[in-house]
Amino acid sequence: MLPFFGRSRESRSFLWLLAAAPLMFVATGLWSLPAAAWLAPMFLLRFVRDQPTWRGCVIAALLLIVVSCAAWQGATGRFLQAPLPYVVGAALGLVAALPYLIDRLLSPRLSGLAATLVFPASVVAVEFAASFGPFGTWSSAAYTQQNLALLQLTSVTGIWGVSFLLYWTASVANAAWEEWAMSPEARTSSEARTSSEARTSSEARISLGVRWTVGLWAGLLAAVFMFGGARLALDAPPDTVPVATVTGTHDASSFWGVHRQAESRGAVRDSARAIQRDYLQRARRAAQAGARLVSWPEAAVPVPHEDTAAFLSKARRLARGQEVYLAMALNALPRPDAGKKLENKVVWVGPSGTVRKEGLKAHLVPGEPGQDGSGTLPIVSAPAGTWSSAVCYDLDFPALIRQAGRQNVDLLVAPSNDWAAIAERHAHMARIRAIENGTALLRPTSNGLTLATGPLGRTHGRVNHFTSQEHLQMTRLPTESKSTVYATFGDVFAWGCGLGLLMLIAGAFFQLRLPLD
Repeated sequence: MLPFFGRSRESRSFLWLLAAAPLMFVATGLWSLPAAAWLAPMFLLRFVRDQPTWRGCVIAALLLIVVSCAAWQGATGRFLQAPLPYVVGAALGLVAALPYLIDRLLSPRLSGLAATLVFPASVVAVEFAASFGPFGTWSSAAYTQQNLALLQLTSVTGIWGVSFLLYWTASVANAAWEEWAMSPEARTSSEARTSSEARTSSEARISLGVRWTVGLWAGLLAAVFMFGGARLALDAPPDTVPVATVTGTHDASSFWGVHRQAESRGAVRDSARAIQRDYLQRARRAAQAGARLVSWPEAAVPVPHEDTAAFLSKARRLARGQEVYLAMALNALPRPDAGKKLENKVVWVGPSGTVRKEGLKAHLVPGEPGQDGSGTLPIVSAPAGTWSSAVCYDLDFPALIRQAGRQNVDLLVAPSNDWAAIAERHAHMARIRAIENGTALLRPTSNGLTLATGPLGRTHGRVNHFTSQEHLQMTRLPTESKSTVYATFGDVFAWGCGLGLLMLIAGAFFQLRLPLD
C-alpha cells in the first residue's frame, strides 16, 4: 500500500486531495459545474487542515495554480500573448490558495461559529480585493451558480453573499466532520489535564456549538432560497417595450482584418461606410417591425473621424423617420496623424433626431487599445422608462454598474464582443449585474451570446452568434426596474467580511497570547 494511504490522519488526508482535485477542475473557470463549486472546497479544506500547515498549503497552492491555468484556458483571447495567460493563471491560483492558508492559521485558534467564519470571510475579502484589479470579478465563485432563486441573493449582498455561502458550507461541513471523526481516545488525550466533570461539560459545549452552527447554516441557506423563490413568484407581469438587436454581415474582427491590410485611409473609409450602411439598413427594418429601441454589438460600426458628421446625420434621419431610439455601439477612428486614441463608445439618438448621450467604455480589457471613459454611465429618459448603457467589459465591475441601480435605470443596454471560450460565462456575469441592480438588460453581442433579461434575471431572448443565422432579434423587456438593497448600500457585505476577518484575526491572536495552565 502507498504510504499516504496509511492509517494516520495525515496520510489519509491525501484521499481528500484526490477527491478535491478532479472537482476543482470543474468548480472554477470557464466551464464550471454548480455542484462541484460546493463540493471541491470542502475536500480541499479537509486536506489542508489535516496536513502540517505549510506543506498542506503549498500542495493546495500548486493544485490551484494548475487548475487555474487549465480552467481559464482561452479566457484572455487575443489580448494577452503567451506566456502571459499562464502568468495570470498562476496568479489566480495563488490568490485562490490564500483563504486556505488564512483558515489553517486561524481556525485552530478559535472555536464554534467563529472558527467556521474564517474561511468564507477570507474568500470574500480576497475576491473583493481582487475586484479592484484589471480583471474585475472574473474569478468570483459566485458566477459558478445558475439557480435563479439563489442568485436573487445578489440583489441584497452582491455576488459576495453567494461566494460566502459556498465557502461557509465547506467550513461548516468540516466542523461537523471533525466533531464526528474525533475519537474518544483523542478527546481523552486532549483533555487529560481537566477533571472528569469539566471534561464532560466541555464536550457537551463543543457538541452543542457544532449543532448550533450547522443549524444556523441550514436556516440561512433555507431562508436564501425562500427569499429568492418568493421574489420570483411574486413578480407581477410588467408592462413591456419592444426592443431589437441587429447584427450585420460584418463584425468588428472582419473590419479590423480589412483595416490591417488596407493600403490607404480611403480604403479604410470605404470599408467602414459599407458596414455603416449595412447596420443602418437593418436597424430601419427592426424599427419597421415595431422596435422602439434598436442596438447592435460592441464596436460593430467603425466611424472614421472624417465621416462622423455624415454618419450621424443618417442615423438622426433614421431615428426621426421611424420614431425609434438608437443605442449605437461605435468605434470612432481618429485621423492617423491626430495623436488621439480610438474611442469605443455607445451613442444614443432619440426619436426627435437629436444625439441624446454618449458613453465611452470605462474599463478596457488589458492589452486593448483605445481611450478609456470617465466611468459615468449615460442616462437617457424615454417614455418607456430610464435607460442607460455600458460596454462589454464594463459589466465585470459591479461598482461601475451600480450607478444604474442607484439611478433607477429600467433598461441597461450593454453592447459586447466576445469569443467562443468566454461566451457562456460572460453572458451569465452580465445577467447577474441585472439582478444586482434590478434593471432589465439588453446585451447585443458578436462572437458570443446576445441576451435579453428582466430585472430578476429571467431570460426574454437569447441568440448564439455561432449557431444562429438570425440577424435580427426582437423581444419585449420590462419597463420598470426593481429596487434592490445592493444598489442602495453597495458592497457593505464585502466590507463587513473584511472587518469580520480582522476581528477574527484579533480573536485568534488573543487566544494565542493567553497563558496555558
